[in-house]
Amino acid sequence: MKKILLLGLAILLASAVAFGQSRTVTGTVTSGEDGGELPGVSVLVKGTTVGAATDLDGEYSIEVPEGGNVLVFSFMGMISQEIEIGSKSIINVTLQADAKQLSEIVVQAYGMQSEKLNTQQIETVDSDAFENFPVISPQEALQGQAAGVQATSSSGLIGSSQVVRVRGITSFTSGNSPLFVIDGVPLNDASGSTSYSSGGGGTALNPLMDLNPNDIESMTVLKDAAATALYGSRGANGVIIITTKSGKLGEKTQINFDYYTGVNEASVEKEVLNFDQYSKLRADLGADPATFPESGTNWRDIVSQTGALNSYSLNASGGSDKTTFYVGGTYFNSRAYVIGNEVDKLNGRLNLTHEASDKLRVGVNFATSSLVNDRVGAENDTYSPWTVSYLNTPFGQPYDAEGNLQQAGFNNPLLLDRDIRYVLTSRRSTGNVFAEYNILEDLAFRTDWGMDYVQVEEEYRSGDIITPGGYGSKEINQDSKWLTTNTLNYVKTFGAHTIDALVGQSFETSDRDAILTEANGYISDDLPNTGSGSEPVTASNTGTEWAIASFFGRLNYNYSDRYIVEGSVRRDGSSRFGEDKRYGTFAAVSASWLISSEDFFPKGGVVDFLKLSSSYGSSGNDRISNFGALGLYNGVNYNGSPGLYYSQPSNPNLTWETTHQFDVNLNAELFSNRLRFDFSYWNKSTEGILLDVPLPYTTGFASRTQNFGSMRNNGVDLSLSGDIFTESEFRWTASFNVGFLKNEVTKLPESAQVDPDGNLYVPIGSFTDEARATVGRTANEFFLKEYVGINPETGDAEWRGADGEATTDYTAAPYIYAGSSLPKATGGFTNTFSYKGLSLRVFFNFVSGGHVYLADNEFSENIAASGSFNNTTRVLDSWTTDNRDAFAPAYSSSTLSFWDNESTRHLFDASYIRLKNITLSYQLPVSLLQRTKAVRSARVYVMGQNLATFASDAFDNGSDPEVNTSGTEAGNMSGESFFTSPNPRQITFGVSLGF
Repeated sequence: MKKILLLGLAILLASAVAFGQSRTVTGTVTSGEDGGELPGVSVLVKGTTVGAATDLDGEYSIEVPEGGNVLVFSFMGMISQEIEIGSKSIINVTLQADAKQLSEIVVQAYGMQSEKLNTQQIETVDSDAFENFPVISPQEALQGQAAGVQATSSSGLIGSSQVVRVRGITSFTSGNSPLFVIDGVPLNDASGSTSYSSGGGGTALNPLMDLNPNDIESMTVLKDAAATALYGSRGANGVIIITTKSGKLGEKTQINFDYYTGVNEASVEKEVLNFDQYSKLRADLGADPATFPESGTNWRDIVSQTGALNSYSLNASGGSDKTTFYVGGTYFNSRAYVIGNEVDKLNGRLNLTHEASDKLRVGVNFATSSLVNDRVGAENDTYSPWTVSYLNTPFGQPYDAEGNLQQAGFNNPLLLDRDIRYVLTSRRSTGNVFAEYNILEDLAFRTDWGMDYVQVEEEYRSGDIITPGGYGSKEINQDSKWLTTNTLNYVKTFGAHTIDALVGQSFETSDRDAILTEANGYISDDLPNTGSGSEPVTASNTGTEWAIASFFGRLNYNYSDRYIVEGSVRRDGSSRFGEDKRYGTFAAVSASWLISSEDFFPKGGVVDFLKLSSSYGSSGNDRISNFGALGLYNGVNYNGSPGLYYSQPSNPNLTWETTHQFDVNLNAELFSNRLRFDFSYWNKSTEGILLDVPLPYTTGFASRTQNFGSMRNNGVDLSLSGDIFTESEFRWTASFNVGFLKNEVTKLPESAQVDPDGNLYVPIGSFTDEARATVGRTANEFFLKEYVGINPETGDAEWRGADGEATTDYTAAPYIYAGSSLPKATGGFTNTFSYKGLSLRVFFNFVSGGHVYLADNEFSENIAASGSFNNTTRVLDSWTTDNRDAFAPAYSSSTLSFWDNESTRHLFDASYIRLKNITLSYQLPVSLLQRTKAVRSARVYVMGQNLATFASDAFDNGSDPEVNTSGTEAGNMSGESFFTSPNPRQITFGVSLGF
């Protein structure tokens, strides 16, 4: 019996030992963000190498060895959790998103880098910052989101250009916008013709309008020379890398549907005279009331309508253990608050990656779009309904006695809308294919082949009333860009040392072909093609091409994640320049010191992370015409015989503008990483700025473009962000950024014009000579006569005389420098409040300093010519003996005819603070959605844009201080506005569903 008991005890002990050696734990891991299962989560027994991963349903099973007491759950972008096993055999876990971890990796030129170890000045704008924003192009979403980046609209019309500047301007005549790179492919920025057919006008085209903002994962702004040097001759104005969305390995297929609809109106309007007010003004000026019509016209009501927009977006993403995919499509329609202006856009995108083996990874990114933009005339001519609604007097009648449309004033906007067809159609395909091969454990090769194809058709047709006999034109532009890039990347860690080396080669070619046909004499308005015209006017075909070959390299050395040094260099060869000037070398060096990693740095204090970095380097600007260095001939017809004439002199010494930039930066995280602080001081100087230099008359040419100018920009970028309150279900996060700018022109050619003080200058203004770039002063500075005001005793207008005293003689008043259009500071601040599923996001953007010249006031406040133009209501405040503190001079004053002339009276401070966006949203509870067994997430929201603007007298004068007629690529934000339509005030309702 004793032996039997001992045997039973031994069996029990053996079973206990076996149980202690190993046991199985199972469970499911879900996301706290939407409740969905998380595949690919790492499950590790702490202190061992035993691990497992969740399957496509988020389920796992792991054998826990003896002594295993804790399971560690970790997943990219999620906060890791440690769970004690105890006696449990089933452990279900919910992981929460880790925004901080997601932001630790940043995109850089030809790769990615840890944000904390990065030596460059890079700022990332994630998709969360502009999620479901009702914008037609991504530049709009950059406004106020990154320090040192200014994004403005050239007009409130749909499809107008968006102007982006990174740390000021570097050129007077070449492009100042940054280089946009989409999934590794530099954007073909010549997306449409910049010269429009006769009478067509039209605001400048937005080159990113074809891109779908809903497809964007992030926009990364490369600001300093260390970040842009690998883009060489095209990086002087900064680089913005756009990364589109993709699926994730092991992710179950997720389907997302987004829809929003909204209405809009003009955010501000000039108050012009109505029929009664205009009649009184004309009578006061001596016109005979017997000649006035019995009733008048409100032209503003005629051209205005309720703007509307609708957007439908559907995408799916996911992946297996080797393949990821993202596929999406969007339809967008927007109708402006001005008659005749509308956009229809279709977008499609497919992104795929596949791990063909342990060494080989391949992928494709492809997007296509089709866009139709019904356009109206440019706002600086009388083919614009918006402009003529200001210029036309209330005495004009849109209809004749029989009720037919007739010409009235400068143009009848209803006739413009009916008889002018001005349509721009754009079709675009952009993409790349790539392959990555791990040659060795530390050595990888990547090849990319990219393309960007754009076809833009501009069709213009005017009826017989607008153009006698009728007129039509059609222009077709085809732009093709092809790019190949090959890189070798070597990364090796030995002890505390890490070397990351990159060498590469790229070749890019671009060509454009344009066909233009024009005709007069149309038999019927129903036959719009130029072939239907009885009088062909023009049939022409032009073409141009360009290529650039490059070699580049980057070497990064990291010691113990404490000291990092990096150098980069790029050698470019461009066909745009002369044979002896085609090649240029651009290089940069940068270094970072992670002070918080030092042994002497106090741990557990207020400051958790502290990094000091600096960089210096050079980059270029090559944005000139493709054949700018060559002597060119054009065809000519002379007495019925064909011939050639010399149209452009050769320019073999023409080369790129070169910018040198120095940065010093401080980055810190405080209070348990709840507050982040980024500070950067930068200084960049540009040499060899392209200018049109006069030539002797004996050459037969007026001027030739040469590298003669120099300019300096310096400033400070400051960013703050923090989790203000996160201790309960209520959360409050905030962010603030500001960029300060100081600009100075340092050199111009001796052949430049000379101002009265002997300073060299070149004119910048679009209308006249009122804006200049002058040595020793800020670029784009206005040069105007100083307006003093109305003399309270005489009612005469007065200007500042040469002796400093007021004078009524406009012609005797000297010109002065009155301020620049360039702002001194730009930025934005955001507050987000959330409680459970409810969220409120409030975003302001601001501009401080800078001026705008309202050239339209020269017409709308021209009392002396009120018989031809309507006037604003401000002119009613004229001087009389009973109204000595008046806005306008006495109607009988001899100075009245000069009052509307160029002077500081039309110059306004363009500073403003704008409530750019406010969004109230509600995320339905996951517990409620789980009952549907289909809907993964649901969000509803209401959004307002441009709801309120706190500005100076520019806004009070009925003008939007942000938009300006010259805010185009060539205009360099010269700050001149001529009846420019304001940004729309918009209300949007939307829903987002995840399946």
